[in-house]
Amino acid sequence: MSALDFLRRHVPGITVATVALCLFGALSLRTLPSGLYPEVAFPRIVVAASLPSASAQTLQLSVTRPVEEGLTTLPGVRRVRSRTIRGAAELSLWFEPGTDMDRALGLVNARLAELRGDLPPGTDLVAERLLPSSFPIQTVAVSGSAPPSVLRDVALYTLRPRLAGLPGVGRVEVLGGDVREVEVIVDPARMESTKLELARVATALSDALRQEPVGRVDVRYLENLLVVSGPVEELAAMAEVVVGGTPDSPVRLGDIARVEEGHADRLSLTSSDGRPAALVNVGRRPGADAVALATAVQAELAALAPSLPPGVTMRMAYDQAALISRAVANVRDAVALGGLLTLVVVGLFLRSWKATLAAAAALPATLLMTFAAMRLAHEGMNLMSLGGLAVAIGLVVDDAVVVVEAVFRRVAAGMERWTATAEALREIALPVTNSTLTTVVVFAPLSLLSGVSGQFFSALAFTLCVAVLLSLAVALTLTPLLCGWLLRPRGSPHPAPAHPRYLRVLLGTLRSPALTLGAAALATLALFFVARGVGTGFLPELDEGAFVVDYFTPTGTALSEADRLSRTVEETVRGLPEVEVTSRRLGAELGPPTATQPFTGDITVKLRERRSRTSQEIISEARARVEAIAPGVRVEFIELLQDILSDLEGNPDPVEIKLQGMDLEALRAFAPQVAERLQDIPGLADLYAGVEGCVPELHLDVRPELLGRLGLTTRDVSDQLRTALFGQIVASVPRAGRLLDVRVHWSDAARFDPQVLGRLRLRTPSGEAVPLESVARLERVCLPSELLSDNLRPLVAVTGRLEGRDLGGVTADVEARLKALTPPPGVEMRLGGQRDSQREAFLALVRVLMLATFGVLLVLTFHFRSLLLPLLILAVAPIALVAGVGVLRLVGEPLNVSSFMGCILLVGLVVKNGILLIDHAQAARAEGLDAFTAIERAALVRVRPILMTTLATLLGLVPLALGLGTGAELQRPLALAVLGGLSLSTLAVLLVLPAAYVLLTRHAPAPGDAG
Repeated sequence: MSALDFLRRHVPGITVATVALCLFGALSLRTLPSGLYPEVAFPRIVVAASLPSASAQTLQLSVTRPVEEGLTTLPGVRRVRSRTIRGAAELSLWFEPGTDMDRALGLVNARLAELRGDLPPGTDLVAERLLPSSFPIQTVAVSGSAPPSVLRDVALYTLRPRLAGLPGVGRVEVLGGDVREVEVIVDPARMESTKLELARVATALSDALRQEPVGRVDVRYLENLLVVSGPVEELAAMAEVVVGGTPDSPVRLGDIARVEEGHADRLSLTSSDGRPAALVNVGRRPGADAVALATAVQAELAALAPSLPPGVTMRMAYDQAALISRAVANVRDAVALGGLLTLVVVGLFLRSWKATLAAAAALPATLLMTFAAMRLAHEGMNLMSLGGLAVAIGLVVDDAVVVVEAVFRRVAAGMERWTATAEALREIALPVTNSTLTTVVVFAPLSLLSGVSGQFFSALAFTLCVAVLLSLAVALTLTPLLCGWLLRPRGSPHPAPAHPRYLRVLLGTLRSPALTLGAAALATLALFFVARGVGTGFLPELDEGAFVVDYFTPTGTALSEADRLSRTVEETVRGLPEVEVTSRRLGAELGPPTATQPFTGDITVKLRERRSRTSQEIISEARARVEAIAPGVRVEFIELLQDILSDLEGNPDPVEIKLQGMDLEALRAFAPQVAERLQDIPGLADLYAGVEGCVPELHLDVRPELLGRLGLTTRDVSDQLRTALFGQIVASVPRAGRLLDVRVHWSDAARFDPQVLGRLRLRTPSGEAVPLESVARLERVCLPSELLSDNLRPLVAVTGRLEGRDLGGVTADVEARLKALTPPPGVEMRLGGQRDSQREAFLALVRVLMLATFGVLLVLTFHFRSLLLPLLILAVAPIALVAGVGVLRLVGEPLNVSSFMGCILLVGLVVKNGILLIDHAQAARAEGLDAFTAIERAALVRVRPILMTTLATLLGLVPLALGLGTGAELQRPLALAVLGGLSLSTLAVLLVLPAAYVLLTRHAPAPGDAG
């Protein structure tokens, strides 16, 4: 029984299976979660440590270093990097690829629990595994003319609860606004006159505001809980609390203090479009549909708008879901356009609508089945998975085109349709199967890739391979049946297509095979010299319509001045015509909690959808404007999603020169010399010398002998000063359905007075007031604001970003400059940044390319039962590779992970055409023909299917190569490499490969069968 007979006997089963899979795929398409990128797992955990008000040096010695040492010994940890600032530290742990990160997070938390007992009291430690879902997909700005405390209340108690219950929502975080408090504002002069100590006032108020159950009382058969409650309901009642004096002459709180509802001291500020705002960041759970979640958020905002308090408005300051929708729609359109173009190719070549219909049926069937496979594999609709479909769109119809062409050629010659189908299937099934397997084999080693690039493009490879394998199944089952049903012999035999020009050129190359190969070698060498100057990068840049401005005001700048300077930066950026909305954070950053200086922050800039300039062009103008208007503020510009990916990967800067050694002062002294050496490198922007400067501190060195005589200790001095200046929370009281902290402190006029230290008095146990200056010596110091460490060694990092130039070119110039710079003894200098990620990715992709080539060779060896013919076919691959890279050079596109993937794909595509040609030649040799005649016949028969499949693949990639629309930038390098390489390699397959076949096999014995 032939294969076709088997198919015809099982038509009902094949029909039901095809329809069922397509229906499942259609249903899956509606339920596949949408996201911008695949759900990647980064082997990185971040530990945030805080010890309020501790200096960077103190915190590093008492917290950062012990935690580093404790975590370094965990299984799988390969690198630990820390950043310590005043009051906070951030530790990043990188684990070996393949580590179970959920288990790793448990181990980290267990080790932190062991370490907590040895750390200073008040130290807070939080460990978090970083995922793409750790970053918000939307930011809602709650702003208006209402006070900042009202804005925060609306965000925290109205908006956040409504959003927290939405399906798929993850982190909902509120930043900014004023935190309400009940302030007990003590007048120092009035308190001094009563000879009271502030700590005693705080204790008295704390005791008075207690509210606790003390027993149960049965009254009329009901059990009542007896609760003792102080004056917690009315602020006026608090003023009557007795805090000192005598029974005959009590001192009430209202005698020395003012009680009012206010807000906590501002340590950070947020705004939107230049107005105070509370920012609500909405994240999604891993695997959740970002677009569906964003739609639900928009619906909640619309429902809440009518009930907002007067003077409060809500606006979307950042919306990644809109970007996702546009990007997915653009890739979807690229798939549709590519599919249409491939079918046009089939129609033009075969000039038969029935043959075109038989080939066209493979496209929707394969795509729908691919969606079903994506659902079963828990893949989502994102730029990479859809990109795989867009890349595969021409390949999907390749196998069906070859089958239809083989049947059509026989039917057109007058053969009965089912006989023609059977013969065509018998001839074409094995070469089509093996040629398709070569495409799959080249991507199989991608499973060995790690890091962001490996996980990103594994999603692309998965959908591409699944689509190609399903298209093979459709081409060998559904397509032959459609050919048998649709195609009919013509009234008169249709002559075989004539290729007179191709035949003349082919015969010329076959008669002079050595000359042909020599010319091909020279052409390849010329292309190599064109390609060798191509730039290199890491991941393609995506114009997402939003970017981030990280700003750094001068070290130690007060919050009010930092606010003024950062508002200047925001207003400058907001003045660009393409900017739609901005949101600013000072003392805080976008994303998971990090160690942020109070004089630094970032601005998220959302651009208008309709604009004539790219994000990079807008960033260039914004950088120039900011540097001119705010020269004292250091800024860094980066596209938002690139910022998120860099943070996740742990290499936030494209260029980073690491200076390490045990002498921190030597590192800090050498860093400016490194930055100066790199100052004028073209394409290097936002250069930072790595030394922020120092933050001022006033140290009070107390004299123990004097304190002892007064009955005081250093702890007493600290407690009294802390309560006066920072304030002390003594209780919590209910207000409008929530608890507010009650904080006792001096008046703002007194505690923020520059001369406050000269006026401070310490209260001794005997009631005597002693000037602070009489028992302590004031020392002004300036300490480093930031301390970095990499694998327990001090680090200073000189960093920079890119502008209008590729990563490889800039880093090459950096390396050249650094060669002439000799570091001082004890200082190690090393280039890092995204170059490390790029090198790791390129080395891994080179290994993938080598393994892919070996896998293809293995498939070819089994197919041809020969080693010479596979090597002959693979010899065309270098032509394709240099041509593909040469096209990248000519269009100014760097060789990055995406274009490298295109080079890997080229190996499979070149082999695909080579198999079709050489397989037919070997069949002719088996019939007794010589090598010259056999390859001539094979070329004339196979030229049409080769050209059809090649043009189908090329035209399917044209929408991606044009890079039109959001998201196309990710696959554009891949498409360009394939377009250039496949075009020239097809010419080589049709002209050079036949010449090589004649030259190397004319004296070889004919094969025993058709292979």
